[in-house]
Amino acid sequence: MSYFSISMKKVLHYRWHNVFCIMGSLFSVVPIIFWWQYVYRGDSRMQQYMTAYAILSNLISLAYCDRYAHCVAEKVYKGTFAVDLLRPISFLKLNFIEAAGETAAELIVRGIPICLVFCFVFREPLRAIDPRYALLGVGAVFLASLFYMMLLTVIGFLAFRFYEIWPFVRLMNDTIRFFSGSFIPLALFPVWMQTPVRLLPFRYLYAFPIELILKGSGYENIGLHFLILCAWDLVMAVVVVLVYRRALLRCVVQGG
Repeated sequence: MSYFSISMKKVLHYRWHNVFCIMGSLFSVVPIIFWWQYVYRGDSRMQQYMTAYAILSNLISLAYCDRYAHCVAEKVYKGTFAVDLLRPISFLKLNFIEAAGETAAELIVRGIPICLVFCFVFREPLRAIDPRYALLGVGAVFLASLFYMMLLTVIGFLAFRFYEIWPFVRLMNDTIRFFSGSFIPLALFPVWMQTPVRLLPFRYLYAFPIELILKGSGYENIGLHFLILCAWDLVMAVVVVLVYRRALLRCVVQGG
């Protein structure tokens, strides 16, 4: 909890940084909302659905922080990776806690203003959301954030082989944003593309929780999707442990 608290304080300390982050989050989603309202200008029901979809996508994106990869990479660059191995806590657990603290601070600083502003301005599209399925959606986002956290941690360990990992982080984030339904719902993808996209785990980061929240009881096989998401988490956990052990074999400490 001390590491978690310190990580949150580091984010909350820079006030003007947080102010501009809030402004950036608000202004980034407005053009998307206007674009969908123009596309469906003849269908008020779809306008409301896509407005709520854009707002929820923006909120959920705050739970997926690529800091997990950079935390590992920076410790490899600076050599503090070896120091963390001496601490009375697992390196993986320590890295997850530090990055989770920063993510929690981002959710507080940017998520609350987004909720207040858009829930007031766009009350009609969000009014039909069932609180029960909203809670299920939050649970799905939590499980998906664990998958994202472990995936980015694996990318962070690439720092043992490559000096810069930001191209890999950028490539993975762009891939996720496209194939997860973050911007364009998967239902709007071409028919030939929907099947392979739905087999990927990325859809559980955005499309699944958003559609679950908006469609409620109309969403089919909710329990099955949660089981699949948990299975992906287990698979990714095994991959993280294997990559971590491989990294320890490649770790070379000079002096001390």
